[in-house]
Amino acid sequence: MHAESFESLILFVSSLPEARRFYVDALGLPVLFEDEIVVVVGGPSGRVVLHRNDRGHDERGIFPAGSGVGGAAVRFTVADPDACERDAVGRGLSVLWPTQDAAWGRFVVLADPDGRSVVLAKMRPIAPQ
Repeated sequence: MHAESFESLILFVSSLPEARRFYVDALGLPVLFEDEIVVVVGGPSGRVVLHRNDRGHDERGIFPAGSGVGGAAVRFTVADPDACERDAVGRGLSVLWPTQDAAWGRFVVLADPDGRSVVLAKMRPIAPQ
C-alpha cells in the first residue's frame, strides 16, 4: 500500500451553514465546491471538506468515524496572527489561545462552531540540517 499524496481533510460538522460562515466568511477560504451535504474549501496547498454529520450523499450514510471533535486541530498559514486575532474578536469569534510565539512561529488559536481548534500561524522557516 502506498498513499500517493494528501487530498483533503474531512471535518464532520454539526451545522453546515455555521461551519461555512466560519471557514469561508470569517477565515476567507475560497469555496471549491458545495451542495447540501458538503462545502469544500481550500486551494493548491490542500482542501478541507466540511461534511454534514447527519447524512451522506447516498444510502450508506456517513462514515462510521468522525462524529466528534476529538484531539485534532486544523492549522492555516496567515501573514499576521495578531491582526487575525483582532479581526476574530471584532467578529465575536471564540479565541481559545491569544496570539503568542512558539519555537516554530507565531500563532493564535480560534474555535470553529463545533469547538474544534483552528490555528492561524505564521511559520518560521525551517533551517536545513
